[in-house]
This record gives sequence, structure tokens and C-alpha cells, in this order.
Amino acid sequence: MIDSHRPPLLLLPDLLCTGDIWARQSDGLAQSADCRLGDLTHDDSVETLAARQLATSPSPKFSVAGIGLGGIVALEMLRQAPHRIERLALIATGHLAESPDRQAQRLTEIDAAREMGVDGFARTRLVPGYNAQERPLSGANADLIVRMAAHLGHGVFRRQSLALRDRPDQSATLAAFVGPALLLCGSDDALYPVSLHTDMAQLLPQATLRVILGAGHLPLLEAPEAVTEALAAWLAQPVPPRFPDLDETEMDRADD
Repeated sequence: MIDSHRPPLLLLPDLLCTGDIWARQSDGLAQSADCRLGDLTHDDSVETLAARQLATSPSPKFSVAGIGLGGIVALEMLRQAPHRIERLALIATGHLAESPDRQAQRLTEIDAAREMGVDGFARTRLVPGYNAQERPLSGANADLIVRMAAHLGHGVFRRQSLALRDRPDQSATLAAFVGPALLLCGSDDALYPVSLHTDMAQLLPQATLRVILGAGHLPLLEAPEAVTEALAAWLAQPVPPRFPDLDETEMDRADD
């Protein structure tokens, strides 16, 4: 059932992540948004992942926030059904297609995860890449990444990796979106750096860029309160038919 008193918000998780990655934000926004968690485990292309989310959403129009893979799927949802997306939040993600070298590396990673087990792959390959330069993930957060990966398994990793490998360039999609847009990232994200989010912000007619100082690839876990506050401010922005240009950068420091 749709809650008419709170705006519908779809939350999309990252590679090998369950809805648990959004737990702190979902709880923090419970009074101001009707939060729904997306499932990105069943398809091996960004196009079909996005189409499934659009088909299963109970709301004709809604806001969507995605981290990593989730942000990439959110962009494809926007491309497929721009009339349904009211607000867009992209966290630690990107809008470009992958290079041939990175595409080949995806296949190597699929093989490595099968050989060592998805939990071992997450512990030794994913977690180190998520760390900030001087602030590694806490033990509890690293353990969460491993547990989510183990729960989802190699089949999901393979499908999601193929979807990431073959994703399209969404520059034109960003440029056409006139709704409120939030770009949020960690200052030390090695996978999707600040410069990539700056490029996306420059394409969007109405964008707020927020950088979490000291955070790596997972600001949802590293600075949960700052992320929740940014999302709440984004959700409070009205959705009129036309929007003024906006280029605002805010800096926050990651929580201890």
C-alpha cells in the first residue's frame, strides 16, 4: 500500500549488497519517506534490472537513491521512464560505460570469486577497495560486507558483474533530468572518485554535490548520519515543472 503522507523512495543497493546496506538511512528517513528496498539480484543487464524495478514499483512516480551498482540502475530507470522519477540521488557511483580493460577484469573477478568463494573474495578483494586511504572500514562494517556477499552468492555476483561490464554511457540521461539531484561521495573513494561526481553534477540542470571528507566507497556505513541528513534535505526539495540552475558543493566530515 502507498503511504500518501510520505513521498515514496526507492533505495537501491550496491554490488553484492542486500538491503542491509541501507539500514541506517531507511530507519532515519522512516518519518519523512515511504522507503522501499530494491532487489538487484535476478538479472545480468542494467536494462533488465531497471525494467524490473520500474515494473514492481507500487508508485507511478517516486524518488530513487542508489549506491554503486544501484546508482547505475537508477540512471537506467531514469532513461527508460523519465516521467516517473521525481528526484535522483547518486551515491558513490558513475555514469560512464566501462573501458575494455575494466570489462576484461570483470571476467577475471568472476572466476576468482568462484575459486576462492564469494565470502573470501569479498574479504580480500572488495573490502580493501572500499577503504578510505587513512580510514579503513571498521571490523563490523567489513564483516557486514562479507556476510551480505556470502548470503547472495556467486550467481548474483556473476549477474551483477556482467551488468556492470556492459552498462551504457548515461551522460545524455543526466543532462535531460531537471528534477532535484543529489550527488554524494566519499573524498577517498578509489572506485568512483570525487572528480566523477563533479562531472555528473555539471551535466545535471539541478544538482547538489556533497563530499564526505575521510570516507571511502561506502559513506552509508562510514558516515550514516551525514548521508541521512543529505537525503532528507534532498527529499524536501519541491518538484516543480521547471527548475533553476544550481551548483552547490557541501563538505562534511566522516563520523568516527
